[in-house]
Amino acid sequence: MGVLVLAIAILPSSADALHLMRGECAGPQVGKIVPKGKLSAAYLYIIYAVLTLATVIFLLIGKMPLFDSVCHAMGAAGTGGFSIKNTGVAYYNSPYIEAVLTVSMFLFGVNFSLYYFILIKRFKEVLKNTEIKVYIAIIAIASIIIGINIFSMYNSVPQTIRYTVFQVVSTMTSTGFGTADFNQWPMLSKMIILMLMFIGACAGSTGGGFKVQRVIIMYKSAVKYMHKIIHPKSVNIVKSDDKTMDTETIHGVHNYFIIYMGVIAISLLLISINNEDFTTTFTSVITCFNNIGPGLEKVGPVNNFAFLSDFSKYVLSADMLLGRLECLPLIILASPSVWRKNF
Repeated sequence: MGVLVLAIAILPSSADALHLMRGECAGPQVGKIVPKGKLSAAYLYIIYAVLTLATVIFLLIGKMPLFDSVCHAMGAAGTGGFSIKNTGVAYYNSPYIEAVLTVSMFLFGVNFSLYYFILIKRFKEVLKNTEIKVYIAIIAIASIIIGINIFSMYNSVPQTIRYTVFQVVSTMTSTGFGTADFNQWPMLSKMIILMLMFIGACAGSTGGGFKVQRVIIMYKSAVKYMHKIIHPKSVNIVKSDDKTMDTETIHGVHNYFIIYMGVIAISLLLISINNEDFTTTFTSVITCFNNIGPGLEKVGPVNNFAFLSDFSKYVLSADMLLGRLECLPLIILASPSVWRKNF
């Protein structure tokens, strides 16, 4: 969503703006919400503002101070995860506040186009949306598995659910809020958390990561490819939400995956110069490129990146920027030909 607003704001050409948005929102649903791009941006701003204001109000009901409420609501809205307390959201030790932020993070991880469909009462568009179903399923399955895995650490069902769901939603939406040190969780739980860092939120949301829609497209494309190998003469069409995806869309997702993995590979090589342990090196790149926040081991939830060299911080800073703008839009914006053509 941020890329669409950025594109409309600085690129006079609507074609350029839409092309820039496609860099972020891969899949068959990419397009303008309404015919005029600036009106689309206005709707997105309104939805964003309403959800943020609602979060502030509910946090105030939970007796969180106004300033704290605004800061945490904006952290959840932008899936930025910054807290004004050293211990983060855990400082308040409130199941209610954590529940409010969990719902808020979840909502901001949803494709904003679906909220517009709800507003104009096109509920069928929402109900048949594959991405939201997969998004919910991943959160539910990850929460159940991790909950079972860490139950012995808390010995209480409510407390286990409280910490598990909050951390799963926080990680998958790339918000990065923390109430538990998942660095101390069993290896299975940490591996699931790591996988959620890769997957990320929905396309067209404020979240980071590879995006659920791209995962769906790659999965369906791989299934069709395997079917083609078994049945060479068959006609294989990849569909999503009853819509046929064109070859350009599928190739675009595959090409982005190559760029995505390429950036991670180069970053890992550069960060490895620090000679830190593998988990610290690997997760520092993954968490920064996918805009999560905390990683594992030395960059875990209760630690920070201060011990890294200046060079590594520059690399990780570049990763955060590339990851937030999803590589392609940043490359397009940096291209001299784009600025010469429009100005």
